[in-house]
Amino acid sequence: MLSGSARAGAVPTGPVSQAADRATGASPRRRLLRLASALAGLGFLTGCGFQLRQPVVLPFRRLALSGFSPEMERALRVAAGPTVEWMAAPAQAEVLLVALAGTREKIVASYTPTRRVSEFQLRSRLRYRVQTPAGRLLLPDTELLLTRELSYSETYALGKEHEEARLYADMEADIALQVLRRLASARP
Repeated sequence: MLSGSARAGAVPTGPVSQAADRATGASPRRRLLRLASALAGLGFLTGCGFQLRQPVVLPFRRLALSGFSPEMERALRVAAGPTVEWMAAPAQAEVLLVALAGTREKIVASYTPTRRVSEFQLRSRLRYRVQTPAGRLLLPDTELLLTRELSYSETYALGKEHEEARLYADMEADIALQVLRRLASARP
């Protein structure tokens, strides 16, 4: 009779992986099946046309911003990457992105039975339009609204302040990506 490592068709394993297999209860055959099923799953994803999201490609290079908060300007510049040249003067740009209104809201979403706040709803709203420096409208007035839930506890107030700031920053980054995707459809 053959030993465990000399059986026909067995995957060779070393002492380290054998110890790991005993610790986790995984056999070489089970690991091979997991690998095969993972590769099959990847094959199905590529077969259906799945692709990771690609960077936004804009149909113009020079862009000017007007009326945006410093946080939103930073988020737009980061989201656009190095492909966009940011102009200080709107007359030098091919396209002008104008912020009509940008707000952050914090609304109480729920209370505890003792009437203490237990959850907030955070909202980030941006109204904007896209136009040429001459004033020709490329995209009409558009409003984007994102909301996030924030659980709250007075015990962790400082940590919740940091979490709130992080949620607002994430929402602004998401809004910036949405603006750029819409901007990609505009033709100067």
